[in-house]
Amino acid sequence: MNNDDKKVRVELEFETIPDVKTVEIAKGDVDALLVIARAVAGFEHAHVFEHDSDDPLTGIGDRRAIVLLVHRCRHIAVEIRYDGDTKKHKFSPAATVLRILHWATGKQGFNLDANAAAKANLILPGADQPLPKDAMIGRYAGHADCAVTVDLTLKDFTNG
Repeated sequence: MNNDDKKVRVELEFETIPDVKTVEIAKGDVDALLVIARAVAGFEHAHVFEHDSDDPLTGIGDRRAIVLLVHRCRHIAVEIRYDGDTKKHKFSPAATVLRILHWATGKQGFNLDANAAAKANLILPGADQPLPKDAMIGRYAGHADCAVTVDLTLKDFTNG
């Protein structure tokens, strides 16, 4: 077994900070990872989530790479506006925009039909492009209020 088999490549994303940091840690050294993640972020108290996970990180298993979000909020209150109505739901900061979009277009949200749901996107108020579907919602929600407001839109963004 060479040394590369004992290392894990970790991509760290942080709240509303645009930078992504990459570090390598020894496999199984989650405690060191948590210390590094909080130190790099500059947050003494923060939760570390795996991409699209509801719960804070407890282990990394036998993976060679992992994407994590460091966030001071345990949950993000997401307010989704559509057609004069508003729905609110709490998500993990690591929940992807796609998961939130599925919630918003589904029965718990605005209950859109399949055609409308296929066209749907989430966009920040005043923005001209939708949020990337693989992005974690915590990237758009600061720790001060642990909340973000988005608009559900059926606008076609494919032609610029």
